[in-house]
Order: sequence, then structure tokens, then C-alpha cells
Amino acid sequence: HEELATQVAEIHALGLGAGGSLPHLGGELFEPAWRLRGLENILLDMLERPAWAHLLLDRLQALACAKAEALALAGVDVLSLGDDIGMPGGMLFGPELWREFFRPRMAAIIASARSHAPNVRVLYHSDGWYAPIIGDLIEIGVNAINPVQPEHMDAAAIRRRHGTAITLWGTVGHQNTLAHATPGEIRAEVRRRLSELGTAALVIAPAYDIWPDIPWANLRAFIEATEE
Repeated sequence: HEELATQVAEIHALGLGAGGSLPHLGGELFEPAWRLRGLENILLDMLERPAWAHLLLDRLQALACAKAEALALAGVDVLSLGDDIGMPGGMLFGPELWREFFRPRMAAIIASARSHAPNVRVLYHSDGWYAPIIGDLIEIGVNAINPVQPEHMDAAAIRRRHGTAITLWGTVGHQNTLAHATPGEIRAEVRRRLSELGTAALVIAPAYDIWPDIPWANLRAFIEATEE
């Protein structure tokens, strides 16, 4: 990773902020654990074999901490972390299990980065619904959540509960809006989001990747609406 600092310096020379993402199997903790163990196995591990789950997650935490430190030492401005722990209508496991197995380890990863770069901002990614742990994420030092899919997460309710303590990065739906709405409807959606969420602590963006099923006219309407 010796070239990281040079890459960050080149990005900064353009007047941009540099974001860093850890090399990983989809996420930092839960996703690599289930890819290594199998999804059913790791879920059963947490319930029936917790010592084994803790051992595996300890190893993954150590790897993630080392990578986070390397990015911090390279001077990144934003550290991107996450795990897909949400699905439509619920979490893949209860918030109590997340707090036992994942919260302290995610906190340790963030602390590893901030031990070298105290001002680094932390972005946390998860698809789906995970509203019960947003307060936990704020407490361990997460600054922004992504993608806040409106099909599954109520951005206005999050704002009412947590204010600007957490930045919402996303909020404009891919599944129901960008892929299927008209350009006029997309412009109205952008205006509605800005009206109900405000401009503080908001990075308005598509709430998922830009897939080929999004018409160019819709993407252009989104960009123009945000610029307006």
C-alpha cells in the first residue's frame, strides 16, 4: 500500500476529498464472515457457537483495523466502511446480536483510523432497513450512512429522530424513481427531499448503483435538479 499516499496527494491536488475503502469481501465483518462460513452457518454460530463466531470476527477485525490504519496514514478524508445487515422490512438478525458481535468491532476499526487521523470522516454502508442501530452508529463515530434506500428506509423519520448528527447520503430511489419515473417526477422528488431533509447533513444521490436500466433522460433530470 506504499502508493496510497501518492494517490491521495494527487486527488487533493485536484481540490477534491479522497475517499478510502478497505479491501474486503463485500463488507468489513458480517459479509466476509458469511462468505467464509456460509450465511446459515454464521447466523447459527452467533446463536449456538458464539465463541467460534467471536474468534472469526476477531480475525476479521484485526485485518480491517490494519487496513483502516493504512488508509488513515495515507491521508484519506473519508473512510468507507459497512456490511449489508439490512433487507426489505427488517435486519438479517436482531439489533441485540449486532450490538454484541459487530458494534464493538466496528468501533475498534474506526478508532484505529482516528488514532492516526482524528478528523477522518466515516461513511457506513448497508442496503435495506437498519433503523434500530442508527443511534449506535452515531455513538461509535459514524458520520454518514449510505444509501438510505427510500424503498426501505424513511429518511424523514431518521432526520426527525437524529437531526443532523448523521449525514444521509443517497435518499433518491433507484428501484421506484430513477428507473421508472418520468424526468418531471424525478425533479419533483429531488425538490421534495431537499424540502423535508434540508441541505445540512445531506448528500443527495441515487440510493444505489447506476444500472443500465436507468434512462439517460432520468439521470440527466436528477443531475439538473440537484444543480438547480
